[in-house]
Amino acid sequence: MSSVTHRDWEQLPRDPDLEGDLGYRFLELDVLRSSDGEKEHMLVLPSDEDLLRENAFIVADPDSVCELETMV
Repeated sequence: MSSVTHRDWEQLPRDPDLEGDLGYRFLELDVLRSSDGEKEHMLVLPSDEDLLRENAFIVADPDSVCELETMV
């Protein structure tokens, strides 16, 4: 892997395309909440079941999850 120089960073767009420039792919996600009576957990699952078979899921404490729309 090559190292990125300061000049390389300066050449990147200020608002990069998430897929083209950064390689991100948007997924439809389902969020489920569960509770054991004392503590609540959230389970974030891909809507595509094939990804679920590849262990693409997140189990998180609700305090660790936030809506990005509310962070503006």
